[in-house]
Amino acid sequence: MADQSPAKKVKCQVKGFLSEVSPIKNTKAPYFDAVLQHEGECSKIVSFRPEDHMHFHNAESTRSLVTLEDVVLQPSTKSSRKMNVFYTHRSKMSCVRDLREAFKHIPSAGPRDIQVSELLKRDTKPNKVNINVKIIQEVCKGNKVVWDGSYLPKTEYIVADTTGSISLTVWREHNITVGDWYTITNVSAKEFRGKATLSTTRNTQILNIPSRGTAAAAEVPTQTIKCDIIGANIESLIICPHLHELKSVTSSKSTVYCFSCNTYYKTTAIVTKFSGHLNLKAESGKVVRARIEDELIRSVVRVEDAASPQDIIQRLIELPPMQITIRENNIVKIEDVPKNTEIKAEAEAELPVKMEPVEESDDFCSPPDHGVLFSSQSRKRPFTD
Repeated sequence: MADQSPAKKVKCQVKGFLSEVSPIKNTKAPYFDAVLQHEGECSKIVSFRPEDHMHFHNAESTRSLVTLEDVVLQPSTKSSRKMNVFYTHRSKMSCVRDLREAFKHIPSAGPRDIQVSELLKRDTKPNKVNINVKIIQEVCKGNKVVWDGSYLPKTEYIVADTTGSISLTVWREHNITVGDWYTITNVSAKEFRGKATLSTTRNTQILNIPSRGTAAAAEVPTQTIKCDIIGANIESLIICPHLHELKSVTSSKSTVYCFSCNTYYKTTAIVTKFSGHLNLKAESGKVVRARIEDELIRSVVRVEDAASPQDIIQRLIELPPMQITIRENNIVKIEDVPKNTEIKAEAEAELPVKMEPVEESDDFCSPPDHGVLFSSQSRKRPFTD
């Protein structure tokens, strides 16, 4: 028998203290989440009553003991939590000010200083830390739509200190130089795909510092190959001038409404971004699947305002054999094959061939940032029908 949906499960009552109340998400089916500290453990709450959002915030700020009635409990898939709590349209919340059950959690003085080796050894749970690291390598650069619908610049690095190396995801634009040391404060440490990683947040600060010694050597293998583009899967993303994702856009209309901005924009002010995967056949016969972002697409094919994903696919496939540099299944450079030049791998390690899944993480909560999108138009390949 299939598992019951949360609405069909037995209703229960839980009592505890609220923390980490998120903003309201998804304008079509609004919800928000929070953490309930109760009975010596923490449970994730998913609330489908946006009208109670302010009550949750007030209970968190005053550290009031709350009672949640008629909620649905469901076992959590995460080892750090036993249950998830679903606060449905029939649920109710009441606050109790009871000094005998005062909030037992003592707020920390702030993120603690940590070394990479400590993150690699322990069971990493989402928390904030301070760390001093050297930027070893830029792995890939692109953009991604985050939880609030904003389209943010995202850069992944390999960083290290004297004890080990780790992956760092930097959201928004930062003036970072590979090879320099930085102190990074209020950075989120978490586990992603079974590995400890670091990710910047709205409160993260990155400051250049003098060298702290010899950093652990670790780089992601990079390979440059001559290959033929034999397949492509490209998707389009439509964004407003303030970098919010737009849905249900009709090109024949003169205006487009953005729910995040609460503003109508001229259709001509809307920007389309393309990204996806290419299937590349190397001279050895091996087929590699790698991700390509908007900036690199526009560097090799012409992209008109009215271009569709199918147009981009056709133009990419019609390209002659190209010299493509790949790092961790991400295309980082694509250019013409130099004449009379032998192409060699930048690293002797063989490039792993895998199907790259779409990165999803419920723990990540990045702030919107209305920075300027980077886009390279420096070189375009003429297109002929």
